Amino acid sequence: MRKQYKVVLYGGSLFVVSIEVSLKGRQNLDVVRIDGKVRDLTKRLDAVHPDVIIFDLAMPQSGFMFRFLKEHPGVPLIGLDLSNTATLVLSSQLYRARSADDLAQIIQVNLRSVDKPRSMMRTGRT
Repeated sequence: MRKQYKVVLYGGSLFVVSIEVSLKGRQNLDVVRIDGKVRDLTKRLDAVHPDVIIFDLAMPQSGFMFRFLKEHPGVPLIGLDLSNTATLVLSSQLYRARSADDLAQIIQVNLRSVDKPRSMMRTGRT
């Protein structure tokens, strides 16, 4: 049996609603949409226990993401931009950096994980 992933769509724009409709029929996805006007987003997200959160980068409330990443390491956020089909994936991998050597190590590890040339990343080509 395949794992069921809890996907939260955050927002009420037509773009987010259309993504909800597109994802709802997938067997391994449990899709829940939370309106962008909800008063206590953090409590609502805590109650849902999402595996991933998808949101519209054009939403004015998208500033919640950095606070959420800090409070919920391991839950990736996927920001979508309808204007240029860009997808921004944020994850909160936590590292301890007590010295410049530690910071240099973190930079090297993360740069090694980049496998596409920068020109392809900027244009969105694969």
